[in-house]
Amino acid sequence: MTQAKRFWLSLLLVFGAMRLADALNAYVGLWLIPARLGQGALGAVLPLMSFGGFLAVPVGVLATVFSRQLCAYAAAGDAVRARGLLRDALGWAAAAFLAAMAVAAPCLPWLCALLRVECSAAGGLAVAYGLVAAFVPLFLAALQALQRFGALASANLLAAPVRLAAMLLLLPGLGLAGYFLGQLASIAATLGVVCWALRGLLRGGGGAGAAAWRADLRPMARYAAKVALAAAVGAVPGLVCALVIRVRLPEVESGAYYLLTRFSEIATYCGGTVSLVLFPFAVSARARGEESAPLRNGALAATLGGGLALAALFWFLLPWLFPLIPGYAAYVPFARLAAYLTLITACNVAAAAHFSHAQARDDFRYLLYYIPLSLGAAGALWAFGGGSLLRVLHLLLACALAQLACVGAELLFTRRRNLCHDQTRD
Repeated sequence: MTQAKRFWLSLLLVFGAMRLADALNAYVGLWLIPARLGQGALGAVLPLMSFGGFLAVPVGVLATVFSRQLCAYAAAGDAVRARGLLRDALGWAAAAFLAAMAVAAPCLPWLCALLRVECSAAGGLAVAYGLVAAFVPLFLAALQALQRFGALASANLLAAPVRLAAMLLLLPGLGLAGYFLGQLASIAATLGVVCWALRGLLRGGGGAGAAAWRADLRPMARYAAKVALAAAVGAVPGLVCALVIRVRLPEVESGAYYLLTRFSEIATYCGGTVSLVLFPFAVSARARGEESAPLRNGALAATLGGGLALAALFWFLLPWLFPLIPGYAAYVPFARLAAYLTLITACNVAAAAHFSHAQARDDFRYLLYYIPLSLGAAGALWAFGGGSLLRVLHLLLACALAQLACVGAELLFTRRRNLCHDQTRD
């Protein structure tokens, strides 16, 4: 079977399983949570998650670096070094988790006061959720490296009903804290399936050769420095945006933004799944000296096309749907903004798919424009993001289009350079 055929079949398997799980997640995010959390608590969800995600950057960097190396070992058929790497990576990630929790502890009272969150436990749970969520790619990377996409599909199918059951049980009595406990329960279910699928790799004997992967520490460290730079810079605009919306806008608009993101994140379904499957294929292709650009180009086209179609659907559907949903009365005037945010999300996810492919191939030229664009977006949001949610979305769209334009320019430049190189060689 060709590389392209295996890629698209794996993508369809994981995509189908994740979309079945998303049917339950949609009920939780669009109906259950808005019905059980008031405007104030609803608007605090995304800022708390953004803060937890920002602190999780080191764990996420470790996950990305080890993911790529695991894929390289799997492509080479080196199970011994893969086993040693995974075991050591879990220890390093646990240390990063504890360090991030220690950093978060003195910041949480200030953050909860800023976000008007009365339950301080919710802040701690939000940070724990962000850190544990950053752990997950490390486990998933082992399944990706082994191309065990059936186990990936099973993990997603189990996590969704566990999340629903936990939310139904915990939200009524615990509110915002119950929300993050429900998210943690979902991740625990995912990790349970993944650990079961990897039990042979985790328990198998590696002997002295299991530490042989450490000979690759120097190139891994160079790669990690570039990933860390990209991750740290990329996390800033999201955190700034969440804080601006929560602190500078009325509660009804911050609550509306949470609901809008539940719809707009549907645009990530295609791009997120594509990146999940594309990464190990790109690593393997590079190890064999092959090109993976056609897979990336197909992924970009699918992500953008699906996002545009979804935005058009929301533009016509949601103004009719919002008045019919209990608890949405205050958010009816914002219904069409979901289509606007979906368009923004589709542009960002398409760019992210390109960045993920570039990281898989150790190609970080995109940082030349990604860093100034990300920092510029954060500065613009902080300086001009007050006033209204629509103004924030205008800024986000301008930043997304600028980033997508730079991606297109990079791809065009690379294509012309390769053509010139081929002509010179001939």
